[in-house]
Amino acid sequence: MENCGNLILENRAKLSISAVSDVESYDDKRIVLKVGESRLIIDGSGLKINSVNVEDGEAAITGQIDSCVYTRTARGSFWGKLAK
Repeated sequence: MENCGNLILENRAKLSISAVSDVESYDDKRIVLKVGESRLIIDGSGLKINSVNVEDGEAAITGQIDSCVYTRTARGSFWGKLAK
C-alpha cells in the first residue's frame, strides 16, 4: 500500500499533513497537494498554507476546512496512454 501520509485536523481550522512531496496549486478556497502517489484536495474558505517543507514532507494549513479528498494521480501523460 502506498504512503498517503497522515492528516491531523483540529476543529476544522488547522490541518497538519505528512508525506507531502509537492504543492500543485493553491488559493484561498482550494489547495492541491501531491502526497505519495495521490493528490490531496483540500476545499474550504480562507485557506492559507502556513508552512510546507517537501524535504521533510510536512505541511500546515489553516482556514475553514470543509473537505479533504484523496485522488489517484495518473501515471504518464494522456497522449502517452493513447499511443500505447
